[in-house]
Amino acid sequence: MPSIKASLREVLPYKAIIFHRKAQKFLDLILPEPIFYQRRYFILHGKFCSFKEPRRFSEKIFHRMRYPSPIFSTLADKVRVRDYIEKTVGSQYLVPSYLVCEQVTVKTLETLPDSFVMKANHSSGQIRIVTEKHREDLETLAETANNWLKKDFSRLAREKHYSSIQPKIIFEKALVANGKPPDDYKVNVFNGETGSPPYIFIQVMQGRFANLTQNLFLEDWSAAPFKRIEKKPSTDPHLLDPPKELPEMLDIAKRLAAPFGYLRVDFYLYDGKIYIGELTITPGGGGYRLSPPEWDLILGDRFGWPEKPPPA
Repeated sequence: MPSIKASLREVLPYKAIIFHRKAQKFLDLILPEPIFYQRRYFILHGKFCSFKEPRRFSEKIFHRMRYPSPIFSTLADKVRVRDYIEKTVGSQYLVPSYLVCEQVTVKTLETLPDSFVMKANHSSGQIRIVTEKHREDLETLAETANNWLKKDFSRLAREKHYSSIQPKIIFEKALVANGKPPDDYKVNVFNGETGSPPYIFIQVMQGRFANLTQNLFLEDWSAAPFKRIEKKPSTDPHLLDPPKELPEMLDIAKRLAAPFGYLRVDFYLYDGKIYIGELTITPGGGGYRLSPPEWDLILGDRFGWPEKPPPA
């Protein structure tokens, strides 16, 4: 069944689509909270969300968005989360950081090496990989960063935990080879009943800034019994075998996720080392659409609930 977005692209001219998107964004800003979340959930999943007794994976993610625990802000903050990672699994898994600041100037950029990654700590997707700084317009780069700082990311999908994060820009070492970032391993950890082992599935993302593909595996690297709708898989033969670092990545992910009913831990493998990219509380803003659809409920059952996360 085609998505609502795909159907609109087929019947509406380009200008009408742009107007439609602007209207949707305006609605997202003005709708009362109960209507906003139900409308957004219905658009994504074709049904209404139960906030009183959430059962599905998507419902529990929407509950987190609407009623976040204070520690979620710490984990989503790309600066403060480094302390949690260091205390839990060690600093050796952190991507080296060059600088953190609340305002970016040309002089700021001049102090950095020729290659780095620039990203906002209070959002998702505001990231820029710079491989040759000497070829960049530094004034434009600084303007981009400062515009990021002005945006309230928490208002876009009303992922409320972002609203408590003080906006900053963090500059990190660029993990790139031939100008391209490494594959992205997203380890989803579900902690259910006390004493039972966690349930894990792994998303392997390739071509993050080009032709993005996504393959899903279980903990033993067998193919997951479900897929994400509208996500193209890769045919790369290298994915037939797990990376040799997989056992260590799984151990790290389980330790970081232990206090929570669910947590996604994002990894990169670069130059023979494991790096943690970020920890994700509300993946896809609750928009993971699974096939077969019953896996939304199956994963929800494996998502420990009600949550009792530790204090921030």
